[in-house]
Amino acid sequence: MASKPYLINSVLRAAKLLECFSLDKPALTNSQLAKMLGLHKSTITRLVYSLEEAEFLRKDQKTGEYSLTYRLFRIGSVYINQIGFRTEARPLLSELASSIQETVHLAMLSDFEVFYIDKVEGSQSVGMMSRIGNKSPAYCTGVGKVLLAYLDKDDLNRYLDTVEIKRYTPNTITDPEELKLHLQRIRQQGYTLDDSEHEADIKCAAAPLHDASGKVVASISIAGPGFRMNRERMEKEILPAVVQTARSISARLGYMERR
Repeated sequence: MASKPYLINSVLRAAKLLECFSLDKPALTNSQLAKMLGLHKSTITRLVYSLEEAEFLRKDQKTGEYSLTYRLFRIGSVYINQIGFRTEARPLLSELASSIQETVHLAMLSDFEVFYIDKVEGSQSVGMMSRIGNKSPAYCTGVGKVLLAYLDKDDLNRYLDTVEIKRYTPNTITDPEELKLHLQRIRQQGYTLDDSEHEADIKCAAAPLHDASGKVVASISIAGPGFRMNRERMEKEILPAVVQTARSISARLGYMERR
């Protein structure tokens, strides 16, 4: 293995420590962090003290738990805002959410997972697991399946070889070969449906966003409760709306669709 003389282990450890915090675990103690990272408690103490001094962490004096501060949100916001297609997409996403009155998502792939970079609530929105900055499995979400469908063959095979497919609902596709065929159909038709595959009673329709080179860089979806997202509404209203909006955003990104 080639040496990496410029690596600073303490910086790498600090980065991994910050990644321990999540929406499910927004506050953690020294002991919990030590267990998650497999490091001695004294090492964790030095790391959290330094991060607290840098104002990336704050400590609850009553519980002894650490949590993230606004500084990391500010850094994350810089990353999200530098993604050009988010700026181009936002007005059309807002228009779509207003007209359909359901929740609209904008997402991209990050390490083969869905990374939500924007979300616009409709007037009839319901509680969902998706949040800006949050990640979800790609194989059982509408936005994720679209993005997987447009991967090249080698990347898709690498994904299928490494992903741990978990059944979230009775409708989750868990067989890799069935999933591969499903993704082929998505690429052929240019859109997909999520039939309550990740969250029970939540359905959605999703379509890809292409950049000027024709590459799929992100995807959008309309999501809502199953009782409102019935087959008739999906076919007559939801699918046409999400496909047309995806085409309009792609055009803003410089994509010229072949007729």
